[in-house]
Amino acid sequence: MKLSFQACVVSSLAISTDAFHAGSNDANKHKLTQLSSATTDAERISLLPLPPSRKSGPFRGLRESISHLSNNKRFVEIRRKELGPVFLSNIFFQPTVIIGGQDAVKEFTSGVELKSKVIVSALPDTFKELHTKWGTLNLDSNDSVFKEARRLFAETFNKNALMQYTYLINEEMDNYIENLTQRVQANPNEEILLVPELKDLCLQIFSKIFSGKGLSDEQVQMFNDYNDALLALPFEKKKLEIGRVALERLKGEMIARFKESVRGGDNRNTAGKFFSDIIADRDGFEDDDRIASVIVLFVWGAYIECASLMVNSMTAITKYDANYTDKILAEVQEQDNKSGIESSDFAFWSDMHETLGVLRESLRLIPPGGGTPRYSEVDFEFQGYRIPAGTAVMMDPRIGNTDPNLFTDPEMFAPTRWVPNKSDGANSGCPFQGTAVKLGVGSWFPGGFGAHQCPGIPLAELTSKMFLAKTVKAFDGWTFKSGVDDNGNPKFVEVPIKIPSDDFGVKFSVRQ
Repeated sequence: MKLSFQACVVSSLAISTDAFHAGSNDANKHKLTQLSSATTDAERISLLPLPPSRKSGPFRGLRESISHLSNNKRFVEIRRKELGPVFLSNIFFQPTVIIGGQDAVKEFTSGVELKSKVIVSALPDTFKELHTKWGTLNLDSNDSVFKEARRLFAETFNKNALMQYTYLINEEMDNYIENLTQRVQANPNEEILLVPELKDLCLQIFSKIFSGKGLSDEQVQMFNDYNDALLALPFEKKKLEIGRVALERLKGEMIARFKESVRGGDNRNTAGKFFSDIIADRDGFEDDDRIASVIVLFVWGAYIECASLMVNSMTAITKYDANYTDKILAEVQEQDNKSGIESSDFAFWSDMHETLGVLRESLRLIPPGGGTPRYSEVDFEFQGYRIPAGTAVMMDPRIGNTDPNLFTDPEMFAPTRWVPNKSDGANSGCPFQGTAVKLGVGSWFPGGFGAHQCPGIPLAELTSKMFLAKTVKAFDGWTFKSGVDDNGNPKFVEVPIKIPSDDFGVKFSVRQ
């Protein structure tokens, strides 16, 4: 059975992944002999080697977990170079098998994941409690509740749904950029603490989409308290209790909003009505607790991730190619000059390939995080290795992100690699324009992959496209002030989502 999170923390102080490995060379030779004579799959799997790992040392489990928490991108890159795309390490104080690279990910998700029932959440018990029994990260992908949720996701984030949400997002973004411009004009030297502002902006947008109304300051704080509790360690009792109270209060508010919407209340916006209509009278959604929990989880689900993408796209441009804003500006001006289309139309944003390229290249070079760990209750085989029962398995996009076989010059910031080639041949001249567009399954998965991948990436990309394009249109530049290191680069919070810290200050210059 799976060790509790607390037990994993304690055990990691004394043991490392090498405790899984058995002894001497003679013993290994004996295992090979046994392997050839094994008569059942279980016997054969029990004799397979474990995935490669680093050499043992005192408190290695603890040291590896801390190393991962401090800089998870570097952690994964080093081990991928040393050990290959599949390796065993310690993450979040528990032995974890990391799977990355297109071939391994494709093989795992195309059959091994479900056949071997790698479906049990390896997240801490406190997270699973607060994520509620309706949260898909807690659910077996074969469960009827999970399948009902995936069908809901499909209707909530498809093209038709995004068309319903575009007007609202565009209006909210215009209001934010107008307010930001006025503040900068009034005080050109003001440092804007962008991260908390964008977290609040995303919360308000998603609340209006999924509940029909915005949030009060108190409700914003409740969502932040809930998020903090989800990520808390088991001994952080006060934080967990505050999160539990916040969750219950938010659920009460959201079910009241839903019922008002179903009754035809006057406070419904078009996007909010669209979503409430999807849920109303839906099979499997007769339970008020499920409806309330789903709305809370939809609002919470990506507000930090979306804010991270917005800010990280700006930091990527500044770090790698400040002149790329000229391409974004030209693209948005081209859309503005088209007749019969407005920025409140989904079609306006669907052709913004250069801007989308910046977002996707930012996700590749500044990945927000790894996947969600899950485990099987039985030993299983993967790529000739034995994965012991109860061992967390996590697919990590960062391994493929730096694979030169997938991305030419992988350390180069090249948004054009995401821009499709034009049928008239009027391309940029970049030798790898469009090369990332059709790489296939397992090549790039910023929102996780497999049965439990994040369904909200299209909504996050639409929202972030609007933010980046409107920011470039309003401001001709920006510089970073506080919250940076000695080289002027932002200081990041690494876990669970990579995002600059809340004290990250940005100084904007209004476009004349």
